[in-house]
Amino acid sequence: MERLRLDPPALYLDAQGNVPQFESVRQARTELRVGGSAQAAADAGLYAEAVGGLVFGDSRDGQDPRHFLTHPTASGTHALTLGARLLAGMPPTRRVYLPTPSWSNHQRIFEEAGFAVGHYPYFDAHERQLDVDALVGFLCRLPDPAIIVLQASCHNPTGSDLSRDQWDVIADVIKALGHIPFIDMAYQGLGDTLQNDNYGVTAMADRGVFTLVAQSCSKIFQLSETRCGSLSAYCPSADQAQPLARAMQSWTRMDAPPASLGVVARILSQPGLRKLWQDELNSMRDRVGQVRAALHKTLCRLSPAWDWSYLTHQRGFFSYDPALHPASGQAEAAALPDPRIVSASGRLGISLITERNLPQIAHAIAGASAP
Repeated sequence: MERLRLDPPALYLDAQGNVPQFESVRQARTELRVGGSAQAAADAGLYAEAVGGLVFGDSRDGQDPRHFLTHPTASGTHALTLGARLLAGMPPTRRVYLPTPSWSNHQRIFEEAGFAVGHYPYFDAHERQLDVDALVGFLCRLPDPAIIVLQASCHNPTGSDLSRDQWDVIADVIKALGHIPFIDMAYQGLGDTLQNDNYGVTAMADRGVFTLVAQSCSKIFQLSETRCGSLSAYCPSADQAQPLARAMQSWTRMDAPPASLGVVARILSQPGLRKLWQDELNSMRDRVGQVRAALHKTLCRLSPAWDWSYLTHQRGFFSYDPALHPASGQAEAAALPDPRIVSASGRLGISLITERNLPQIAHAIAGASAP
């Protein structure tokens, strides 16, 4: 597996301020036995089938399995990189569009694959919410079919996600205009249920839209040391799937399976471990929601004139408030804490807030965003 220049992963801290390890992961690692290359190949096949089920959900039911492809990757970033290279080799040449704002690595990944990268409106900074009308209008005005990068759930950095109805509208527009959606799925199950957080993927597949999905297991399995992910594709026809399948087979011959692949494969394929994992994932999502509620309550008390409602409307590891942008020379005056928790760009690291540091963080936010 090629070595990639990866940014530090988004972290989740428990109530004690520790990075927890899932019991389901610990048990799967205990069960895992080294079985040589034959066992690694079996794990890869089991992993691809199980993770493909997470990505595509019910959209695979009753369909030709040749239309749904999943390839193991070293991480979600690796999946994005492979997907970008795959699209770069598919004529005609297209432009890539990212949401404003988006994860900082997205632009680098697509530019390094040779794409011209543009941006589409996504987040209304004044209202601190999605601007779906602006997004749809932008897609409709594009002169040529393009590659549209979307995030499945827990949007990084805004925490603002498309609703089911909004996904339906976006999918209809993309299908009508011939755009290619490339969906980044790093936080499935941390915004809502696993099924609800992959709705964007199923909306595209149900409409017969060629779709790529870069998926990460790092956060949802708490794989802080050895990560893994997948690149999946839905192809409306088996003929369209054949060259992609050949490309993925060539990657399989060149790449060694990630070390954590067997762990995830066992968790997803064994009912007992899968239930334990889903319970742990649900608990993590619930605690992030509780942190949001506590931060919202504290800020309403500290700065009642400010509208803090976005904290409870947004989801996942991040929230976004552009009013936190410190002016030049004012960073020290704002007394902002760890930039991973409160950044100068306005991103809030909700998953890094604990009961112990919440008061300090709330006071810093209230001071930086006071009207």
